[in-house]
Amino acid sequence: MVAKMKNCPSCGRLFVPLTGAQKLCPDCMDKLHEKEHEVVEYVRDHPKVKIAELIEATGASENMIKRMIREGRFIQTGVKMTYPCEKCGAPIVQGKLCPKCAEALKKDLAGAAKKIASAAAGRGGFGGGTGKGPRPTNGERPSSFRSEREKQSEKKPSTRYRGLKK
Repeated sequence: MVAKMKNCPSCGRLFVPLTGAQKLCPDCMDKLHEKEHEVVEYVRDHPKVKIAELIEATGASENMIKRMIREGRFIQTGVKMTYPCEKCGAPIVQGKLCPKCAEALKKDLAGAAKKIASAAAGRGGFGGGTGKGPRPTNGERPSSFRSEREKQSEKKPSTRYRGLKK
């Protein structure tokens, strides 16, 4: 199978990705690795550096530095850099949320899942196709798809054959 060609989002050149995860052309990947190496070397030499100072000194983007922190690239060098939690702003060293916000999110999701499950149990299950549970007052079924037999049973008696009336 032939891989599809892509445009590099950084430089715009066409390239054939070697893996499905490859987003940049080989030249831009090399430039990115060089920039990351430069950032890691600067952090090794200046272990107490702040993100803003690091951006100014190396010219790297804030997104790249935050991604490197999330990946644990600076922990490997012996430097513990932090960045703010996306919800509360507390300093964290990995992920997007601090442990407190992550736990609150888990509780909210568990509560929502429980609420959905109890609502589904009250209706007789998911989908409403069991025939149990509330039906609309206008006589329509909850599903817009009905069997052919149901459609025929709702039809008026045929007036085509007048002699066969019951």
